[in-house]
Amino acid sequence: MKEEVNMTGYKKIDKIELSREMTIILFGMGTLSLFIFGHFFTVIYTLITRNAVAFNLTYSTILIAIPLFIFILLFHEFIHGIVVSIYGGKPGYGAGVAHYILPYLYTTTETKFFRNQFILIAISPLIVISVIGIMLMIIFSSVAHWFLFPLTINAAGAIGDLWMVFSLLKYPEDIVLEDDRTGTTIYGKSTDKVVNTSPKGFISDFFMGFSVWFFFLIILFYLIFPIFFGFLNVDSFVLGIENSRFIIFKYLGIEREGYEVFVGFLPVLSFSGVIGLIYGLARSGKRVKPKK
Repeated sequence: MKEEVNMTGYKKIDKIELSREMTIILFGMGTLSLFIFGHFFTVIYTLITRNAVAFNLTYSTILIAIPLFIFILLFHEFIHGIVVSIYGGKPGYGAGVAHYILPYLYTTTETKFFRNQFILIAISPLIVISVIGIMLMIIFSSVAHWFLFPLTINAAGAIGDLWMVFSLLKYPEDIVLEDDRTGTTIYGKSTDKVVNTSPKGFISDFFMGFSVWFFFLIILFYLIFPIFFGFLNVDSFVLGIENSRFIIFKYLGIEREGYEVFVGFLPVLSFSGVIGLIYGLARSGKRVKPKK
């Protein structure tokens, strides 16, 4: 059994609750991440099998996809519960609809946890299911495409967990958190500063990170790489899977005529989207300015 956290010197400094505005933003973040993670796991699939995705939407695939969808949602919460139990808590499970907008499942407990324990509880389903899914892709490559859907749903469904993790990382390690159905209460020392955990501004931060990285890659592939390879007298260079839509960059030196360059915009857009997602999450949870 886990010993009770000694709360001497701690006081309630904040409570994170799912407001209507936050629900709408998280819904948008999850929808956006569906496309980003979907392409990411598709690239993983293609790298493992060396084949393009062959997935036709039929009644049989829908009948298989529905139970997979339900299973992965339940398994996600079950992993939360396992880690809660490892740290001595007693998990409870439930479901709800936030402000009639966002259906969700949840795992909660009355046990208090330190910051790093809470972060591991939050992030464990994304890590565990992604690792297991990719391993199963490698072992059962002939049916690897069936793992794309649950992996994508799990990662997109973890966007709220990721946002929470990035927000909590701005607090010191010794804060204590208590989760219940109404939200997450944060206890800290008198010297701990409050963090604004609202994801407001995520969309603008996402597009900022996306745009900067997209133009950086375009300059890198169309200007810097060709000059570099030309200086080294490189005949050809391929980044990605040649003759597929997953080729990222291809350089071909042509004697007396300079060179040819091909850039795969779909992978570039996808990778830029991942960077934008990380940047948007990292920027969320800015410190609250003290009142004058």
